[in-house]
Amino acid sequence: MPDAFTPEDFQTVTRVVQQRRTLKVIGDVDAPVVIDSPTAIKCRDIVLRSVQTADSAPFHYDRSCDNVPQPWRVNILWHETCQKVAANFYQWFEDVKPGNKLPSMLSACGACVLVSWLPQFDGEGDEAFTKSKQIQIDQEHLAATAAYVQNLLLLLTAADMGTYWSSGGQFCTRSMMDRLSMEAGRQLMAAVFVEFPATNGDSVQRLPGKLAGKRAGVESWMSVVEL
Repeated sequence: MPDAFTPEDFQTVTRVVQQRRTLKVIGDVDAPVVIDSPTAIKCRDIVLRSVQTADSAPFHYDRSCDNVPQPWRVNILWHETCQKVAANFYQWFEDVKPGNKLPSMLSACGACVLVSWLPQFDGEGDEAFTKSKQIQIDQEHLAATAAYVQNLLLLLTAADMGTYWSSGGQFCTRSMMDRLSMEAGRQLMAAVFVEFPATNGDSVQRLPGKLAGKRAGVESWMSVVEL
């Protein structure tokens, strides 16, 4: 059994959960952020440890893919790679609008953590399971991967690193996944943009999530069930 937690531990976790905030950091593709080597090394270590620790997220079914039971997979792009993607973005995707935010976000972040999940059933299904059971299993895989992403966000928040959970945009396309050597069959859950301290950090915009001030009070979405 793990050691018992203290009231102080509860307060610390509560504070981290309450202070997690969406932060969209926007930079200039033509003048991307500069991160000095000692800072990059320190921050990359935090990201790697957070990616590993977030693996404590619960999952209900053994995904049984490549001898890995977890349904999530993670690919990390450090800032040099992010900036290369940003520089080539409009050549790779000629049909996107000029105002697409992905290139400017890639030029400003220290890392982009791509979290994907592996559905268990394709369109043809599996005769060993009813359709409703197949849907349930894949919903469990999806929910488990979302729990992984939340763990990651909280850990990075506790390290005072700004994060933005993006649905991925062009990262969801097969052509982008092929360029990043991501295996077929994955469904992107999140592109988590992580801000590192930059030597030219004053040149970026930091925007809060657009729904940050629109949360309804607990009384509007919670009820106590009595029989």
